[in-house]
Amino acid sequence: MANGATKRKQTVVKSQKPEHTPVSSLSSRWIVLLGKSGVGKSAAGNTILGQKMFRSVRRMRSVTRECSEAHATVSGRSVSVVDTPGFFDTEMKHEELLVEIARSVYLSSPGPHAFLIVLRLDDRFTEVEQQIPQMIEMLFGEEVLKYSIILFTHGDDLEEEPIEAVITENNDLRHLVDQCGGRFHVFNNKEMNNRQQVNDLLQKIDTMIEQNGGGHYSNQMYEDAHRFRLEEEEERKQQEEKQRQEEIERVRKEKIKAERYRDEEKRKSQQKESHGDQLEETIENNKRRNKDKRRSRE
Repeated sequence: MANGATKRKQTVVKSQKPEHTPVSSLSSRWIVLLGKSGVGKSAAGNTILGQKMFRSVRRMRSVTRECSEAHATVSGRSVSVVDTPGFFDTEMKHEELLVEIARSVYLSSPGPHAFLIVLRLDDRFTEVEQQIPQMIEMLFGEEVLKYSIILFTHGDDLEEEPIEAVITENNDLRHLVDQCGGRFHVFNNKEMNNRQQVNDLLQKIDTMIEQNGGGHYSNQMYEDAHRFRLEEEEERKQQEEKQRQEEIERVRKEKIKAERYRDEEKRKSQQKESHGDQLEETIENNKRRNKDKRRSRE
């Protein structure tokens, strides 16, 4: 993965504390998959559940057009996975896409225990990938990254290179991992029968839940983020309207200034023409007087 460039402004949403439940009493897990199209979200969901529950094909255009959920028993516990449409899906309107992705919270009610931000190891980490955590925070609030783990797919492409080296050599990728509390995991989606990689992921999710005081991301957190997003959108619209009115006023003043300038130039031109006419008339009068004087002397 290669370094990206532009840093985008982070949205900050203050939310209520997580709903606490002792980890030992949690027999089920709700997991939401997030990421752009073509990174292997659906394949990762199938790997977690140990069976083909989500449609998965190898192409960059999103196969998942709406949120879907699937359930299975994994290592003796109930695991539910919500697959979401890919970020930046050009076949969906931006607002429709965000609304559909946000619906994952309600499908995983009372709330997901983990958001898995899925990235491909064989993809360059560009500005597009850098936008994903900001979009996730915009949708779900700043609390969401406390419940997030970076999930790298296509782990077979690592060969002998440790994943830590890949993360360390890319500043932007390392920053993203740091935003998620340093949590990451690697999947080889070709090895669906390799259950150890799934058990290790579930263990990391358990550890994250303990770090969050035994809680999960809640619907209330989403409502707080949604309300903040609406307020921010309203503020943006007001600012745009203010700028539009200021531009209208600026154009109006420029028009008045231009009209005054034209009127002044026209007045000066008319004065000049009038002065020229008067001068010409004076010259002609002088000529006639001089001519009359010469005649009188003759």
